[in-house]
Amino acid sequence: MKNEKDIIARAVILLCISDRCALEKSTICGRTYSKSQRENQRVLIYNWLKNKGYVVYMTEAEIQLFEKEIGIGNKDEILSIQFQYEAIEPCLWYLGLIGELSSYDQFVLTDFHPVLCVGSHHDIGKILKNCKLRESQELLLKNEIAMLWHWRTKEWGNPIFRTRKTKDIVYSIFGCKYDAVLENIQQLSKNQEDFLINGIYFKELLEKEILQIGSIAKWRHHAFEWIVGNDPWDKVELDT
Repeated sequence: MKNEKDIIARAVILLCISDRCALEKSTICGRTYSKSQRENQRVLIYNWLKNKGYVVYMTEAEIQLFEKEIGIGNKDEILSIQFQYEAIEPCLWYLGLIGELSSYDQFVLTDFHPVLCVGSHHDIGKILKNCKLRESQELLLKNEIAMLWHWRTKEWGNPIFRTRKTKDIVYSIFGCKYDAVLENIQQLSKNQEDFLINGIYFKELLEKEILQIGSIAKWRHHAFEWIVGNDPWDKVELDT
């Protein structure tokens, strides 16, 4: 199990990674910035992470990302790294710094700079005082829910979902102990036939919709597995 300081550090890094990736685009939040302005911002963010001592928590790949000048790497690959922002909510939720997770049918759009006080007034000690850790049973339940969402996205095209209810398939693979988990998945149809996205059965969704939900589920699952386990961030293995 990760401690509070490790989780805060990870949330800060995820937020800064999202900011770094966004700098690959010339238009950010409706405003246009020159390459020079964006490069200066990259340096400022990286120096801030170093000054606050967060670099020691970063993976080698993350350090390389921040050391890479704007426009040097593959733009699409760097922007795809921004999907990791989906992992920030599980971290903040477990710390008790936010109320609930977003639903699995939409990307996280909330700006968590104020929550983590990223900037000149950042003080990890003050954030630690505001933390109120969730109960371990709550954490394990959220992890199992994230796992089932991740599993369902990977099994999207499996024809078995057209002849059997998701509830029955879950029981046959994971066991009846998952009854409580299924009861707590809000986006599951009342007859537990399948997961629901905006009132549509998962098996009826388009591939592009599945790709989006897959990214959300993968990184939330990754975050919960990281929190409950002992592996470093870039060594987490997801079993579904």
